[in-house]
Amino acid sequence: MEDRWKNWVWIVFLVWYGVGLVLVSLDWLPPALQWANAVFLYLSGFLAVLYAGMVFKRGMGYWLSAIIIIGTIAAESLGVHYGWIFGSYHYEKDFGIQLFGVPVTIGFAWVMVIFTSMAYFEWMLNGKKTVKNALLYSIATSILAVTMDLIIDPVAYKGRQYWIWEGDGIYYDIPTQNFLGWFYVSFVIQFFLYYLLRDTSFPKGWSRRMRWLYGMVVGMFVVTSMVEGLWLAVFVTLTVYGIMLIIRKIWRESYDRA
Repeated sequence: MEDRWKNWVWIVFLVWYGVGLVLVSLDWLPPALQWANAVFLYLSGFLAVLYAGMVFKRGMGYWLSAIIIIGTIAAESLGVHYGWIFGSYHYEKDFGIQLFGVPVTIGFAWVMVIFTSMAYFEWMLNGKKTVKNALLYSIATSILAVTMDLIIDPVAYKGRQYWIWEGDGIYYDIPTQNFLGWFYVSFVIQFFLYYLLRDTSFPKGWSRRMRWLYGMVVGMFVVTSMVEGLWLAVFVTLTVYGIMLIIRKIWRESYDRA
């Protein structure tokens, strides 16, 4: 009974995702339903929070999720107000309720990115803790974080104008500092989580769902990129994602043989 409502949240997300995918792919999403994008990110983030609650016992996962939400909103706020970490930019008003100039949905998006990336390399979190493994785990998961932003940012900036960059860069006029910022913020969080988790029993079903969630979010933005004609973003993102899946497979097989 305890997990049944969590499964229903997953089902609600799947229905929402399916309807959204059809509307986006056919370019049928009217301006009056743009709020649905924020709900999509809220649901994605909430699923990641539920996963964190299963991985970190005694309610620690929920506290960590809250810290990540607040911490990443604060980090994004430094970019909005001072141009630090990610570069100089500002959010438009139609992307949900804002806190310190940053939509709360962004905090939920970060929780989703962190824990879905974790699910791809979770086997590295158990066993003996070493600096080498901490670095490998943090680098791999942070590359996945950047991979997702490679598709999200072009759509949000060039396609939908959810936020506006005040600098420029070689990739859709997005400052390179933004992608470095994504990597650094993710790295710090994942490095901390690596040492915090010890001999954890990961819920296999929900770990699989988190990997699906990552792929589904990327897939949604890939479809949106196609509709918007952002083909370079599609190619770059799927290429990097494919490489990371190959690396994950090799590492996992090596770990199983050890």
